[in-house]
Amino acid sequence: MPREAMCNCKEQPALIDISNNHSDFKSKLNQLDVGNWVLLMQCPDCKQLYKVDEWDKYQTCYAVKIPSCENWEAFDSESLIKDKIVQNHGGLTNESCMWSGCDIKQVKGSAYCVNHLYSGGTRA
Repeated sequence: MPREAMCNCKEQPALIDISNNHSDFKSKLNQLDVGNWVLLMQCPDCKQLYKVDEWDKYQTCYAVKIPSCENWEAFDSESLIKDKIVQNHGGLTNESCMWSGCDIKQVKGSAYCVNHLYSGGTRA
């Protein structure tokens, strides 16, 4: 009797916060390559590829669905992470960023826009 696919990759978003289940998430995947603080991993069932952050107890760790192995380490997930930051904070305010010369709206609960939060190291 053939083994049924046990993955839920299709239901997963493009960006997955794995900070609280890093080891568990990785244990379900096959590691294909190692990059600079990232891993290329693949679901053994559906073959979905993921760019997975190495564990860092001081930073939010993400797994990002990627379309191919080609240039996998250079796959840009910045816009996905910025969208997640805004979502996690409940959206934007009507106030402009406090960064000198920036007119982009502040992220709720912050004095800065998502671009300046991200450039300062915020990932959640």
